[in-house]
Amino acid sequence: MKPRKLTAIASAGLLLLASCGDPATTGSDDSAPVLQQPPPPPSPEVLAALKGQPFGSKLLGRTRYLVGEEYVAADLQKAPRYYLLNFSGSF
Repeated sequence: MKPRKLTAIASAGLLLLASCGDPATTGSDDSAPVLQQPPPPPSPEVLAALKGQPFGSKLLGRTRYLVGEEYVAADLQKAPRYYLLNFSGSF
């Protein structure tokens, strides 16, 4: 291939990749909301639903929220139907 053609293809590819971002989500992370107070305790219905779940029951009393610059203990406000588990480890 000729160098001019490769340059044109590479430029078009870069332009395409740069234009794929969503302007509403590609801003800075400074706008992320930060809790200033711990969340309220979950409702009795949410607690009952979490206790009835095999995995949700193990989360009660173990979850933490970032409030200001500290982590505070707080239970989930909703009972999720699905959970995403991320396991990692090192030797």
